[in-house]
Amino acid sequence: MSKGKPLRSSGPDRVNPGRRAALRALLRVDRGERGDRALELEAPPEGRDRALAWHLLSGTLQHRAEADHLIGASSSRAIATLQPAVLAVLRMATYELRHGRAPARAVVHQAAELTRSEASRGAVGFVNAVLRNQQRRAGEIPPRLLLNHPEWLLERWEQRYGAPAAAAWAQSNNQPPPLCLAASGPVVELDALLRAAGLEPEPALAAGAEVSGLLRVLGPVGQVSSLPGASEGRWWVQDAAAAAVADLVGCQPGWRVLDACAAPGGKTFRLISQGARVVAVDRSQPRLDQLTEGLDRLGMQAELQQHDWIQGDLPGERPAFDAVLVDAPCSGLGTLRRHPEIRWRRAAHELPENAQRQIAILTAAARCVRSAGVLVYAVCSGEPEEGEQVARRFLEQHDDFRQDVVFCSAPPSSGEDAFWAVRLLRG
Repeated sequence: MSKGKPLRSSGPDRVNPGRRAALRALLRVDRGERGDRALELEAPPEGRDRALAWHLLSGTLQHRAEADHLIGASSSRAIATLQPAVLAVLRMATYELRHGRAPARAVVHQAAELTRSEASRGAVGFVNAVLRNQQRRAGEIPPRLLLNHPEWLLERWEQRYGAPAAAAWAQSNNQPPPLCLAASGPVVELDALLRAAGLEPEPALAAGAEVSGLLRVLGPVGQVSSLPGASEGRWWVQDAAAAAVADLVGCQPGWRVLDACAAPGGKTFRLISQGARVVAVDRSQPRLDQLTEGLDRLGMQAELQQHDWIQGDLPGERPAFDAVLVDAPCSGLGTLRRHPEIRWRRAAHELPENAQRQIAILTAAARCVRSAGVLVYAVCSGEPEEGEQVARRFLEQHDDFRQDVVFCSAPPSSGEDAFWAVRLLRG
């Protein structure tokens, strides 16, 4: 049997389904899958096991640095030499021992069973020994590692915002993200609907300001798709800063708006709810299919088109839009609370490389803005190379545009994503 291939026990399954799902999702993440997508593919459909899987996956990814420190201090083998499934078991169990509610004995037992069925029977003794060594003599963890972010990123944030603010941002990224619902109709009706179900909604904030039509739902809510109003299309999930970026367009009813990098669709939905006629473009057809599902659920309509802006203009005669929104592909470093795996995948050298693609996308999409129209450029990143420096370069090359309003939610103050965006006016 090849190294790393899951082993299936012929006896009764002694592994909790939530833990098994979390482990398999972690291995998918190691192979490049997004965390939320990985868990959707592996998680039990509902109930406590599904909730446990989400908790273990996100927590393990968020606290990987401290887990690796403890594993290294408790093992005679270097982490780099461990079989991926064994390392994933150890990381997940270490996280649960430190931050979970299950008794330590149960965590260690489940880790051994997971190793036996999903990794290698021969590694069970090793996993047991490492976890028991942790409990006996792991020692103190350096405070820097408790922030659980790569050093290069912490240093950048400290240089811009100062050490206390950088640490606070990192610590907030290790908490569950807030759930915000954007109302497809009057927000007072959505508020009443949620309160009738025993939930506690409150106004959502981004960059210290209330975002209209958006509610933050407090406390545990269970499976989001089971919340009241889901099947009737009364709301969609949207981060508060993302909604604020769409609002930067200043959309007027009847405007024709191009959402140039539209999937998965939250900003498209926001623009339609404000009365826009939206053309939604994305380079990925599967992501456009996901956007179509959202439109159908909400009872909304938009024109969808697959196109890669790196290849140039939209095919056919160039259209002229009242507004163009470019939420450009970026590092995603402003979404670490929502996508914790990103912090371990990015490197500083990628940021200027991203900027080259972003300026190309922005330049191509900007040609669709009519005279006296609006162009909004945004990234879900607070890194200057991807945000303000791209906008500055664009303005240096296009004297027919001028800067109007800048929006920045970095560092976040209310758990929202960290966006940088600018509203530009043509003519």
